[in-house]
Amino acid sequence: MEIGGLIMPPEIVMAQAPSTAPPGPPSECFHSPELPPPSRTDDSNIVEAPGERRKTNLRYQHGCLYADHGAWFVRYRRKDESGNVVYTAKHLGRCQDFVDVAEVEQCRTQFMQTINRDRLNGNSRITLATFVKGAYLPWTKEERRASTSKGHHEIWRNYLRERVGELRVREFRTVDANRLLRAIAKEKDLTRTTLQHIRSVLSTIFIYAKNEGVFDGANPVDGALVPRNAREPGRSHAYDLSQVSQILKVLPLLAKSLVATAAFAGLRRGELRGLEWSDYTGTSLTINRSIWRSVVNLPKTRASRGSVPVIRQLAKILDDYRRSMGNPQTGVIFHQSDGLPINLDSFTRKAIQPVLKANCIPWYGWHAFRRGLASNLYATGAQDILVQRILRHAKAHVTRDCYIKVFDSTVAAAMERLQVQFEQLEEVERDSRQLEFAFAERIDQPIAIAKCQARGGFSDLLGG
Repeated sequence: MEIGGLIMPPEIVMAQAPSTAPPGPPSECFHSPELPPPSRTDDSNIVEAPGERRKTNLRYQHGCLYADHGAWFVRYRRKDESGNVVYTAKHLGRCQDFVDVAEVEQCRTQFMQTINRDRLNGNSRITLATFVKGAYLPWTKEERRASTSKGHHEIWRNYLRERVGELRVREFRTVDANRLLRAIAKEKDLTRTTLQHIRSVLSTIFIYAKNEGVFDGANPVDGALVPRNAREPGRSHAYDLSQVSQILKVLPLLAKSLVATAAFAGLRRGELRGLEWSDYTGTSLTINRSIWRSVVNLPKTRASRGSVPVIRQLAKILDDYRRSMGNPQTGVIFHQSDGLPINLDSFTRKAIQPVLKANCIPWYGWHAFRRGLASNLYATGAQDILVQRILRHAKAHVTRDCYIKVFDSTVAAAMERLQVQFEQLEEVERDSRQLEFAFAERIDQPIAIAKCQARGGFSDLLGG
């Protein structure tokens, strides 16, 4: 069905009969596929009994989106001056004012966030579960990167949602956060790093609650401790130059170009997918975008939005790959047959891992090349601040603590240098002692001769 120039999915039904009353929703309303439609158990806000109407607190609402008389509306519930729950509709705009239904959905989401936030802020007895569902998670979708929002959704759904119960936001204490972390660690075999991520998400929830006026005082999660007996995280890996060389020798050109760019320029996965030929000058790569799934973002931080020098070996590989593609001047560098940015997970599984396995070369993931670049630069004598600049980190301690790895060969070489220096010191000490003995002999001999002459000759020296 087409309304105002928009092609509507079959789930959207437009009311046909004219009406002088405020528009009301049809029997079927359109809801975002990411959110379940409203139900009596999800966001019912009144309990009816024969002869009475009892008022309760409103819960989180998604709103009911519908079209009527060439315009889009969202229907939701609110309380009137008497405290009764009534239905009302908000006019979002004419159908012809929106490019597509996705734009209407975005407008609906933004308006309902305002309705939910205003209602949540005024409720001092709101539970943590209601606040997260009604305010925090929608906020992450609007204000945070798509990958970050997804991570917070998953941590809340997998570890926190079923454990917070009816805890109210204003009554949440550090002991509650500590018990949550201990319970999660006891039930799940998680590493300390994962538990720290869970604590970080919980802390961010209360930071947002403070900013929205739902919570006052110190953040109760700041003092919560990660259980000491939690499993230690696995060792992170970094490819040294010899391993990178072995990998490049066995891979076909496209895979070789991807690995070389990751290993010699230190790009992240999303930055690899976002590279375009206009970003490559032959001597540098400019990082202008990052692609996560189908979402195009700016690079991770302001420091990430910079250029990286291209060494001669990388330039040769990229130039060979470019010629094999017909010397394109624009478009995505690493793409699929349909021209879309390459799916690294699928490509790695099908084109890289089997080749490396056949040649007995381990695969540690794409980030191992980024850590490898930091470690290889450091092994050549580069200072931390220089490695930070090449990897485009916002803070040097991140580079130093998380990316620079000291290879076993570097450790052995350092110990060999120490051994050589110590041997040189021992040799100097031996030479010094020999000089002292020689000098002492030269001094002692004239003294002995003088003593013999004073006693009447050399008979003492000759034993007679």
